[in-house]
Amino acid sequence: MGSGSTRPNTADDRMIAAIERGDQSKFQDSKPPKIKDNTLIKSKEAQKKKTLDKTKALKALRLAAEKQGNG
Repeated sequence: MGSGSTRPNTADDRMIAAIERGDQSKFQDSKPPKIKDNTLIKSKEAQKKKTLDKTKALKALRLAAEKQGNG
């Protein structure tokens, strides 16, 4: 076989080529799209927000303590 330039490269091309051949079996993509787990993303964002809030609170406490020490 040659360089492969005439062979179908994408999933759509392979599906169309299978239809043209008359292949009626169920077509399966070898690289299906990834399913994102939104719960994991949301939990990480919530954890990040919680950490930022805690950092802001500690910074405010430190600044208040410095003001009180100077005043």
